[in-house]
Amino acid sequence: MPSLINEDLTRSGTHALVIGVSCYLHFADGSEPTANGSDFGMEQLSAAARSASEFAAWLLGPYRRSGSELKSLRVLLSPAVGEVIAPSVAALLKDDYSATVGNAKIAISEFRAACASHRDNVAIVYVAGHGIQLTKTGAILLLSDFGSNAHLARLEGALDMAGIHAGFNHPSAPRTQFWFVDACRQKPAIARRFESLEGALKLDVPLGDTESSPMFLAATTGCQAYARPGGLTLFNEALMWALGGAAAAGPDEQTPSWHVPVTQLIRRLPERVKALALAEGAEQSVDIAGKVHEAVFHELSRPPTVDLHIDVRPEPARTLSRGTLLQNGTTLVVNDYSAWPLSKLVDAGLYLLNIKSSPPYQDRSGIIDVKPPAATKDFEVSP
Repeated sequence: MPSLINEDLTRSGTHALVIGVSCYLHFADGSEPTANGSDFGMEQLSAAARSASEFAAWLLGPYRRSGSELKSLRVLLSPAVGEVIAPSVAALLKDDYSATVGNAKIAISEFRAACASHRDNVAIVYVAGHGIQLTKTGAILLLSDFGSNAHLARLEGALDMAGIHAGFNHPSAPRTQFWFVDACRQKPAIARRFESLEGALKLDVPLGDTESSPMFLAATTGCQAYARPGGLTLFNEALMWALGGAAAAGPDEQTPSWHVPVTQLIRRLPERVKALALAEGAEQSVDIAGKVHEAVFHELSRPPTVDLHIDVRPEPARTLSRGTLLQNGTTLVVNDYSAWPLSKLVDAGLYLLNIKSSPPYQDRSGIIDVKPPAATKDFEVSP
């Protein structure tokens, strides 16, 4: 299963595996329905393959990590009829790229080999599609040929993402890994008919641990993950929002640029998913599993844009106050402003606000540390 870009194993870098499944051949509404597939009572999806392709497109485009450039990208997609795939990814897909268990075995094997080429590699995995859960820590992704009569076990056409993740947790695997599982985690009704359900692909787990391998699960145990029909999953929307700068942290001693660290992803991604779901009258919570140590996921090429909101208090002082906003205390951003409140998109960073007020109110000056995703500041000019 070749990489979409020329694979480079001569130096350390980032190796990625992306899988998105919307089309299920053997469900009751699939093109080749079977009793095994129909037993799970699931329907076709319309956003999983597109969401996976958008993440792959992001890796091909904005993704940036100093010393860990993208060295390989393996993508398997099974889109629904009419589902839109990111153009930059669609243009690179050749031959059979369907998300079947056979292709997945090859892709995972080659991805693991690429990851093992250097200890300093970075591994990134993103999967999206129908998911089930058999244990409270489990996360199983159903592949496109799930339910095939050719499978000896009911889950043979599925990936045990928790088991695969565990198989990468050892000293010879990349020190830094990021895993995203964009799928539901509900126990299927059919599970009540079996002592156990076996067959989902997982890996042997060698001794020892890697350094950092957080796994972001789009749904908490026993719950659903939602999507916009024909659009994107809420998890994908939130992740792209976070990586676009909403989860960015400022330059520090280790990373001299604005960057997205694990701690900020852990904070912002669940908040955003929850907010998006609530706006649609639903509930969705992100779970964090794996080995969570601080690491940089992405470095931004420029400071992120932040929605800055400034107001003057008390309200009667608004008409008697004029403000000047300076970036880093030198670059003029807003001059002689009086139509309070002030709302403006600005680059993240430090700003100096000077307020000139007429009696009985006093002049005020203050530093505003503008951080993503939004910054709000009220200035009191009372006597």
